[in-house]
Amino acid sequence: MNRLMFSVLLVLALLAVRTAEGQPRLGGFFEYDNITYFENENRQKINGRNQVILQTDVRHDAGTMVNMFSSLEFRYDQADPTRNRVFLDEAYVDLYLGSLDLRVGRQVYAWGRADLFNPTDNLTAWDYSDILDTEAEKLGLVSARANYYVDNWSLEVVLAPSFSPSVWPGYDSRWWPELPAFIENPAYPQQGSPRLKARYEFANEALPDEGLRSMQYALKLTGFLRGWDFSVSWFDGFDDLPALHLDTTFDSAFTSVLVEVEPRYHRRRAVGADAATTFGSLGVHGEAAYYLTEDWSGTDPAIDDPYLQYVIGADYTLTNVFPEKDLFLLVEWSQEVQVPDRNTVYRLTDLNHVFRKSLFAKADINLDEFSKVTVSGVYNIETEDWWLQSGANWSIADGLELRANLDLLGGPDGSFFGGFKENKRLHVRLKYSF
Repeated sequence: MNRLMFSVLLVLALLAVRTAEGQPRLGGFFEYDNITYFENENRQKINGRNQVILQTDVRHDAGTMVNMFSSLEFRYDQADPTRNRVFLDEAYVDLYLGSLDLRVGRQVYAWGRADLFNPTDNLTAWDYSDILDTEAEKLGLVSARANYYVDNWSLEVVLAPSFSPSVWPGYDSRWWPELPAFIENPAYPQQGSPRLKARYEFANEALPDEGLRSMQYALKLTGFLRGWDFSVSWFDGFDDLPALHLDTTFDSAFTSVLVEVEPRYHRRRAVGADAATTFGSLGVHGEAAYYLTEDWSGTDPAIDDPYLQYVIGADYTLTNVFPEKDLFLLVEWSQEVQVPDRNTVYRLTDLNHVFRKSLFAKADINLDEFSKVTVSGVYNIETEDWWLQSGANWSIADGLELRANLDLLGGPDGSFFGGFKENKRLHVRLKYSF
């Protein structure tokens, strides 16, 4: 609670500073989140959220060639203390040198055009402590970025001297991906039972070594030609999610098994492309990336083999569906292909491979200029699991917004969303932006 009190005092102090031209400008938001789960059978898990967030943004234009920005977040969750943090979202300096823009510091990247997920967006890690609530949960990366512009073309070059991983759910979270409770007994039927109950021990994360070996690079060429916005990109860095390396030890009588789990981060490279255009009220877009991993030969089951991911989609706006009300529709298809094909079987809780063959749809309608209703859902074809979200937004007053979402999940046991089907919930968020 001391951090929260400190954050409030800080904002009050900053609000007392008069802003004028040439002086720092203050912005940000204050947010209250509450999540209520409909099923709370496991009392050992975190069964709700009662959270406040205060984010302060400070921007300073030091001249026509220099701009500075910083964003500091204070988060306090009474229900889940593991989510508490004082966090520097972004802090960077911009230099404008004619056709060349430079940005140095901690910054967030957003590559790609798809709505469901972005195969080309590999630079920035995420906070996955709540898998369904990743909006605005990108983690800034300490890096240098240069953009060079020529007519309808731009070249973006990124250099990151270090690696920052994504945040996983805690072991006591309802979103922790449970490992198999039983393992096949290799000595059955000679000894023991057909399956043995597994006991797990987790080692510390094995992060990449500091220095040149942890350097990450990225390039993106963006253009506009004959009505199409498009880009091609290259990424050479690390997977922000760890591979779980398992060391399995059976006792001499094959009556018990110990599994030691070591999360390791492996280097990967990706060549990507995306494109988008419009035909009147119809918009079309596509995005794809081919990943070159450390396991090209397919010999290590813990490391991904090379694979291709792509998303294609279209959106359309129906005008005056109801008097003076427009309906926005979006549909996307995503698929993953093994190249070369080795019939790899992924853990169903692997966040890199949730949407291997999936259909996504979204519809929203503005009831008036102050309120909107949205319904979206995704269905995984092969595993037959799904996630449906319906929500409403209300603009109560200038800068004050209320949002409520209902999340429903389902599917067979062992599928991704089916494994979390007891996590049906209501999420209410009140946000004031200043």
